[in-house]
Amino acid sequence: MKASVSTRAIILTLLVAAVACGATPPPYVPLPIVDVAPQVVDDLEETRRYLNAFPLDDYQRYDVPDVGSFFVDDPADMIKQVIVAGDKWERHSFDLLAEHIVPGSVVIEVGAHIGTHTVRMGQLAGPWGRVYAFEPQRKIYRELHHNLALNGVTNVVALRMAIGSGETRIIEMNPASPGNEGGTGVGSGGDAAELRSLDSFGFERLSLLKIDVETYENDVLDGALDTIRRHRPVMLIEIMGGHDPETASPDVLERIAVTREKIEALGYSVTQVFKHDYIAVPVD
Repeated sequence: MKASVSTRAIILTLLVAAVACGATPPPYVPLPIVDVAPQVVDDLEETRRYLNAFPLDDYQRYDVPDVGSFFVDDPADMIKQVIVAGDKWERHSFDLLAEHIVPGSVVIEVGAHIGTHTVRMGQLAGPWGRVYAFEPQRKIYRELHHNLALNGVTNVVALRMAIGSGETRIIEMNPASPGNEGGTGVGSGGDAAELRSLDSFGFERLSLLKIDVETYENDVLDGALDTIRRHRPVMLIEIMGGHDPETASPDVLERIAVTREKIEALGYSVTQVFKHDYIAVPVD
């Protein structure tokens, strides 16, 4: 009970902060508040202490034009080195975000990393919209939290949870890979986290769903079928991340085909955007 009340208080604080961000976009329709309290892991107080212990001296601040500022601890990391250079990570995604995020709607990001796209999503959703950003890795989640604060983004609900299918349960991530923390998927030996399905939240007014989960995308989709069918969001999805379809093995190509067919069966047109990144748009 305490966890649920605490989480609701956090969400209400975010809503009050959002009101102060600017004028009401027409028309204003209140978004339902979703209960995001952990169901099987009671770690809110532990997480609060961990967030407050952010080792700021270990980080440098880097600016990315037209996006925001980010704390970076390892300038050699595959993703972070792009930020250090002042560039957008996966810049091909930014025009798509701007095109398909509806101001005042809900946006879901599964695999938010340190907020390279989350910051922009919050800006595009606007003060009356809301972004739910899921990142199960403890260290990366802490960086996400502080990058959102650094940029004054108040309409993002950052959650240290994994997303998949089946019953809510505790899973383990793989150990983080030095030089590629963003390539860490669900596995064993790494951080433990609560895993929930997107359908279990009952999200409303969803305009865009972004999925980047290191080959775990089929599980995420299986646990989001009701959400997708009800709201028909545009989906930006990485399929078999790390594998270039032009040089991938037959086994990987088959897995890519299975995922595309799964999405198409839901009434979507799936188009490759860049290497392993795809956009899925409803056709009905």
